[in-house]
Amino acid sequence: MFFCLSANAETLKGGVSEDYIPKGFFGSWGVISKLSSSNNPVMFNYESRDVWMLSGYGNVLVLENLESGARSEITIKDKTHDGKTLKFVREKTVQEGGKKVVYKEIVSFVLYGNNFSGTDDFIVERYDTENKLEKKDSAKYSISGVRISGTNP
Repeated sequence: MFFCLSANAETLKGGVSEDYIPKGFFGSWGVISKLSSSNNPVMFNYESRDVWMLSGYGNVLVLENLESGARSEITIKDKTHDGKTLKFVREKTVQEGGKKVVYKEIVSFVLYGNNFSGTDDFIVERYDTENKLEKKDSAKYSISGVRISGTNP
């Protein structure tokens, strides 16, 4: 004996959209970075001028340097509340001759229409073979950007 049960149901689809990256940052930018302070200024560039392309999806910021070809995907952990601030931290650990080197970058930008400004803090920590901190170098940069292309929503 077979019992045939049939049920009609609709599949529900849903999602949550959160803006971790203010859309006004998307596009290409002329960016100038100037060293504000450092405990080892010889290690860091005093000034740089670059062209960045900023795009992204969800909480992932894609930053491409159009001149050097460098590309980074950065996961944004803190959601913006004002629609004009972009903050992120990235960290990279590498092994060099049995020793560990940790590169940290802490970025905060505020959008003002077709311009943005902010800071970029770099920290380089060098550890010995026993994982004890040997040296810590740091630099703080003032960053300013001007929109080359793209639209400000």
